[in-house]
Amino acid sequence: MFVDALGYAAGGITAICFLPQIHQTLKSRSASDVSLWMLLLTLLSVLLYEIYAALLGLWPVVIMNGVFFLLVMFELILKIRFSASPSTEQDSTATR
Repeated sequence: MFVDALGYAAGGITAICFLPQIHQTLKSRSASDVSLWMLLLTLLSVLLYEIYAALLGLWPVVIMNGVFFLLVMFELILKIRFSASPSTEQDSTATR
């Protein structure tokens, strides 16, 4: 029981680490300073770790890594969304 609680706590803290970045991205409506490669490599790492943990039956790791995966995916979506917006605004401004 204690070991599971430790796993959930560690996974929860790992997932929470991405919340300040998501908050900053939403607040500034920009993700230009967030590395695309960092996000992609983090997603790959979490996915492989998910498979590993599932095969070993480490359910606290699977669950908390799933939360972490969703948060990183959300940041990636924000990066793509906010990266596309400024270029279209610049294009429409340049034609005036």
